[in-house]
Amino acid sequence: MLTKSRIFQQFAAEIRRRKVLRVVAIYAVTAWILLQFAEIAFEPLGYPEWALRALIITAIVGLPVAFILAWVIDIRPEGLIFDLPLMTSSDEEPRQRRKSDLFFAGLLMIILGGGSYYLVNLLLDASVTESRQEISEDSARPNSIAVLAFENFDGDTEADYFGAGLADEILQLLSSLSEINVASRSSSFQFRDEKVDIREIADRLGVNHVLEGSARQQGNRVRVSAELVDGDKGFNLWVQRYERALDDIFAIQREIAQSVVDELKIVLSLSSKERLGEQATRSTDAYVAYLQGTGRLRSSLDADVMRDASKRFQQAIDIDSDFARAYAGMCEAHLRLYEINKSIADFEVAESACEKSSTLDPGLNAEISLALGKLYGYRGWFGRAEAQLDKAITLQPEPIDALIELSRIRVGQGRSDEAEKLLIRAQLSRTNYWATHEALASFYYRNDRYGEAIEQYQKAITLAPKVATAHAGMGAAYWMLGDHEDAIEAYQASLNIKPSRQAHTNIGSLHYFKGRFQQAIDSQLQALELAPNDHRVWGRLAEAYFFLPDEDKAVEAYQRAAELADKNLEVNDKDWRSRGLLATYQAHLGLQEPALDNADKAVEFSNGNAEALYFKAQVLVHLEQLDGAVKALRQAIEIDESYRGLVESDPFFKEIANRFK
Repeated sequence: MLTKSRIFQQFAAEIRRRKVLRVVAIYAVTAWILLQFAEIAFEPLGYPEWALRALIITAIVGLPVAFILAWVIDIRPEGLIFDLPLMTSSDEEPRQRRKSDLFFAGLLMIILGGGSYYLVNLLLDASVTESRQEISEDSARPNSIAVLAFENFDGDTEADYFGAGLADEILQLLSSLSEINVASRSSSFQFRDEKVDIREIADRLGVNHVLEGSARQQGNRVRVSAELVDGDKGFNLWVQRYERALDDIFAIQREIAQSVVDELKIVLSLSSKERLGEQATRSTDAYVAYLQGTGRLRSSLDADVMRDASKRFQQAIDIDSDFARAYAGMCEAHLRLYEINKSIADFEVAESACEKSSTLDPGLNAEISLALGKLYGYRGWFGRAEAQLDKAITLQPEPIDALIELSRIRVGQGRSDEAEKLLIRAQLSRTNYWATHEALASFYYRNDRYGEAIEQYQKAITLAPKVATAHAGMGAAYWMLGDHEDAIEAYQASLNIKPSRQAHTNIGSLHYFKGRFQQAIDSQLQALELAPNDHRVWGRLAEAYFFLPDEDKAVEAYQRAAELADKNLEVNDKDWRSRGLLATYQAHLGLQEPALDNADKAVEFSNGNAEALYFKAQVLVHLEQLDGAVKALRQAIEIDESYRGLVESDPFFKEIANRFK
């Protein structure tokens, strides 16, 4: 019987005889050289991060394969010989198979298989941990940067647009490079006019570097100072000052962006180098007007500010009629006006400007494709919207906004699972962009996932505390969960930042459900001052008048609401919310047949959404079809339990509320 010492002596002898160690050594050296080359070359060649990881795993898995092949195959003058226990060459005496041969083979497979499994899993676990750290909000990518709004040398607030616009253009230049992760404008510019330590800014935005500076325009001369700061230590890495003619502003922007790239030691692809050389217009006067328009566009969502932005963009177009980005800005300004006022005239101007920008810059500008995608989405032309957004995604290295817009198209197509995946993809691509969190929060809210919505709204507020819509959205989610105190607090926070239609009308609805009808009227009238053509505000005002009671004013408000809702449906006749609300207005105006028809269509177009069923129940109650109303409400509650609380507190359902307790 073989002793343990004898077994291992035979094992070592077999390894030497079969020259296994020499083969493994050659394999290891070759693999090491290959991995060293890959580590240096893969990133400049544009290969993704996982490519190097896959190569490492392949090398580890290949080690036991090389060991086994060296054990069983021998290279001799007569060719490849399988050197197995029962196989010998012609000039050798046959060896008898021994039990120790089977033992050696089994031991070899266990050691190599187990070792490889352990190493591969160790590497994969490290990879997963690294990936999670990369997408966590407390970590930053090596090539990550935030571009702060440049200060104005003079302190003249009227000229703030120049410094902010210059910083915005540099931010856009850097964002167009796939090799750099750039914090969004809204996240970075929230620190404007605030004295916050650079290290705190970098930590809050999840970046490793911060670019700050100042600018001044005086006649035809500009002075610009820029500093690149280490976000961890707070030290300056690079400082440069420029004093040149205004005509050189485009060169200054490119030089600053190139200096950032050089300081971070980033190797750019050919396409990224081409983007750094692009220039939107040759006219500095058109460019200054464009910056003024962009400054207005970014400063507020108010209608008067949007009209002023539109005038600035028009000035830029008058100077340079081929300035495609000025038309895109015009499109965006009037789309916002349409969102505020629901005016068909604004929509038509936006549509014309978007089409013009597309003609001037066909297929080359992601901003234009994004604007067109959004425009077509409003129309309900989902196929055309999808085509434009796909183009924007192709053109942009990190197409965050395009992914968000495409998710809305997917919702409109009834493909909610795909919409959520797109939003998560957008969020993981740039965790320091507040809009991704707000978009996902809105999606969760629309899908009755209110707790998850609040969590995402809180993340958006952390990144951009002055975004009023995030506070208002969080208030709506709290309301649906029955947490009225937190809802009021969130609405009030929104109003303190910026008065909005959303916050005023939601506070009015809260008063309405509490039976405080005069206070509801006051809030809705404040909302109307901001959005005089929004049928939703007129409809909620009518409800409050109806129960005050003031029948004449209720009828007048319902008529105005129905008129405006009809106009909305001219833009998109598949807009089920507008159609469902129109049905409630028509029911109050005694228009029974169109009310029932629109209520049924709203349920159909929404694929049986709980909110559409709620609208239908309101119509049926007003038409005294109580059994049908109860059935619709039970379906709504089955989909979303939070509607039970609304049914119990809504004055319209007073007669049937006891059936749901």
